[in-house]
Amino acid sequence: MRSRWLTFSIALVVVLMVALPVAGFAQTSRIEGMAIQGDYVKDYTGIYTYPSCITAVGNLMYAELGTSPALNNLSTGTPVTADRAVGTVMDKLFDGKFGTWGIHLRQETPALGQGDALSQPGVGFGGADPNTNTNEAFDLMWGRKSGTTSIGLRLHRSNMAFQDEVPGITTKLEFDQSVLGPNNLARNIMGYGVGIGFEMNPQTNVELALEYQSRTYENSTTGVQKNTDDGPTTFSIAARAMRQWKPNVMIVPVVKFTSYDLSEKLDGTPGGGVVTSFDNKLHSWQAGISADWTLGTNDLMVWGLTFAQNSFDENEDLFGLSGITGMAPGDHVVLTESLMPQLFAALETHVNNWLTLRFGANKGAFQHIKVEDKTPGATETQNLSFSSFAMNIGAGVKVGQLQLDAVLANNFPQNMGWLGSGVAQTYFPKVTATYPF
Repeated sequence: MRSRWLTFSIALVVVLMVALPVAGFAQTSRIEGMAIQGDYVKDYTGIYTYPSCITAVGNLMYAELGTSPALNNLSTGTPVTADRAVGTVMDKLFDGKFGTWGIHLRQETPALGQGDALSQPGVGFGGADPNTNTNEAFDLMWGRKSGTTSIGLRLHRSNMAFQDEVPGITTKLEFDQSVLGPNNLARNIMGYGVGIGFEMNPQTNVELALEYQSRTYENSTTGVQKNTDDGPTTFSIAARAMRQWKPNVMIVPVVKFTSYDLSEKLDGTPGGGVVTSFDNKLHSWQAGISADWTLGTNDLMVWGLTFAQNSFDENEDLFGLSGITGMAPGDHVVLTESLMPQLFAALETHVNNWLTLRFGANKGAFQHIKVEDKTPGATETQNLSFSSFAMNIGAGVKVGQLQLDAVLANNFPQNMGWLGSGVAQTYFPKVTATYPF
């Protein structure tokens, strides 16, 4: 009886989740609920990193129902909801004669190669996209399959600009002014993606992808100052294979490299003042592999590991390193984060034909951060060794054709939410709705 009540309570609360506020997490709901990277499993959100796999998604419409960084304001009952989106993938448009199309309408700009703003392209603390421009204007995708080969293309733009002109003076603000923090991290984006997927043999499919973004900003007033980017190039190169090793085991190797040029140029008096340039870069790489087991008919168990390194090379304190090193503008500091490797595991089980439960975790092994002050005359080096741990739980419920997936609050199993304990809090940190057709 108690077991039935537990299942009923979980299902009922998940059904009601669309009426509740949610809080910000790093990935779309299904993947986040397993605390793993989407590169290592089959999921439609892979189209943002690997555009060629859009041809295998089929027809669907989805809604990211949002995150709520401010949680729920219990005094007013008003949630502050952000990072919402509605999108569709259609391979039957014009009877499929013109390929597969994807259209995404977002409240905020997603991270590089990701489906939402808070996802991470890489692993570790330095694996996140530093961009803070939330003004995405459009995101369009197209793909076509010919035989065993698929290609995919993506075009997207995020832009915010203000210009004020009076005789002899022009003021430009070309970045997301609504975001607090350095203008350098709120750049406007023009992005292009391309991917190709092909069948290497009957057991193995390979996907290769490149995402290039031009990230620019300008903050200037005629004759007073002109601050601009000093390098717009951001890109991601990714490759993965899905090999059906055994009837119930798929092996997925993944290799990724990302690069962000965050350099900027400060001209105190255009045309006659001192021009100061700051050379700032963030590079990340990873190489990993997972084994995806099919348990029973359609349950999924994942075990894997990934070796990764993130490197901040900066001459300007963009990431708060001054609190560690006493860094001043112009100092040359390099922070290197290494995970050798990060381990991860997850389980997704279909309790019945309408309820899915999932959980997963990742753990850094031999995780290390090294901070070097390379300013001429400086000799300081700092090292930190530790083992980070992250775990999430999630649930999904199917209502007709609509699939609702949510990340659950970490303490949900202990208090069973308001129905189980009477405690008022946010129980569903992230919610996604998907409708295949």
